[in-house]
Amino acid sequence: MASIGHQLILGLVARSMRQKGYEIVSFDGNEALIGDAHLKVPPAIRRHRPDAIGVNLQSGRICIGEAKTSRDLHSGRTKEQFTDYSSLLLNNADQLFELVIGIPKSSESKLRQMLETLGIDKNPNVSYVWMPDEFL
Repeated sequence: MASIGHQLILGLVARSMRQKGYEIVSFDGNEALIGDAHLKVPPAIRRHRPDAIGVNLQSGRICIGEAKTSRDLHSGRTKEQFTDYSSLLLNNADQLFELVIGIPKSSESKLRQMLETLGIDKNPNVSYVWMPDEFL
């Protein structure tokens, strides 16, 4: 079971995805946070399943949404997930994929470092949103 903090960050990620024009089509979290009911759990991308997947019906672009707590950013699993998801970004010349990551504000430097290590820090299809630590 994901923590309450993780769920709040995931709600923020879903909101960001919708603001970018994506319809959430699969979601692994508390659906009450996004107002939808009975969405399927996202399929695995390589070794890991993301928290959310959205589709822009006009462009056909796909968005992967991932929420991370401060503790999550120190795990090897998170690096594996970002490696798996970024492989879609790096191997897709048509730029059909986008990755939105949600984090606590205090974890911003750690996330930036991790994205730089993975070589996707300057990729325009990777973005992040942060939640004030006071809300967590």
